[in-house]
Amino acid sequence: MSRCSVLWAAAGPPAWGTAARADFWVCLETPGPWGPKAATSARALDPALGGCLESLVEEMGGRLLLLRRATRNTVGQDPLTVLVSGGFTDGGWATRFEVPTAAELMDWLDRWRADDMPTPAELETDPVLLVCSHARRDQCCALEGRPLLADLEDDIGPESLWECSHLGGHRFAPTALLLPTGQVLGRLTPAEAVAAYRDAGVGLLWPGGAARDRGRSHLPPERQAAEAWALEQFGPARPTDLASRDEGSGIRVTHGHREALVRVSRVDTGASAPLSCGKVAEPVTYWAVDPA
Repeated sequence: MSRCSVLWAAAGPPAWGTAARADFWVCLETPGPWGPKAATSARALDPALGGCLESLVEEMGGRLLLLRRATRNTVGQDPLTVLVSGGFTDGGWATRFEVPTAAELMDWLDRWRADDMPTPAELETDPVLLVCSHARRDQCCALEGRPLLADLEDDIGPESLWECSHLGGHRFAPTALLLPTGQVLGRLTPAEAVAAYRDAGVGLLWPGGAARDRGRSHLPPERQAAEAWALEQFGPARPTDLASRDEGSGIRVTHGHREALVRVSRVDTGASAPLSCGKVAEPVTYWAVDPA
C-alpha cells in the first residue's frame, strides 16, 4: 500500500491553509521514543504529567510539541531544553530556557497563565526549524523527515535544528515549523528548508508557494491560504507587513504596499486518498485562492 504522502504528492493539491491552529507553541525536549500520542506515551515523560501539560497548553490556545536530538536517545541528568514561541500577529517572539525536569515546565506555564511573569524577555536571535519525525504517529514523518534532518545538519546548527513530534498533515511530509514566525511548511527539499530558514534569519516569511507553504499557525485556514498566495505572488515579507481580513466579498490581503482581494474556496478534486497511512481513503480537497 502506498504511503499517504506519496499518494497526496501524486494528486498534487496545494498545501496552503492546512497548518495546525495555535496562538503559540510550547516545545519540551523529551529524549527517547515518543509513542503514538507523544504527550502521554513518551518513554521519558510521565503520562499523567504529559497529559496535564498538553491540556493546559491547549486551554491557553497553544500546542505542545516534544523535541528530540538524534544524538541524545536516553534520559540522564542533563537539563531539558524548552522553546516557547508566540506573538505571531506582531512578528513573533521566541524564548529558550532549561528545566531540570518536565514538572518544572508545568510550574512555568501556571505562572505565565496567571500573568505572574511578562512575555519572555530573553528572546532568541536566530530562527529555529522543527522537523516532524514522529514515526509512531505516521511512518511518512519518519521516512521523509529523518533524511531531511540528516541533510540539514551541516547547514543549520544543532541549536537551531530539532526533530519534533506530530505537527499535523502527515500527507505533506516532510513537515516543518519555523519559529518565531509560526510558519508551517511541507514537502520540503533540503535546499528549500535552508532557504526558508535563511529568510527567517533576516526576519522574512518564505514564499513557499502552493505546494510548500501550509500557512501561519495563528490564522484560520482561509486566511492562511490567502496570505500564502500573497507570498507566492509578491515575494518574501516581514510578518508585520503581511496581514489579512475577512470582507463580505472575500479576503483582503495586505503585503507591504500591495493589496489584493481574493476568494478562497474549498475544492473537491474527485480523487481520494488517506489523510494518514493505514487510514480509509477520503476525498482529496484543497483551498483554492483566486483574485476577486
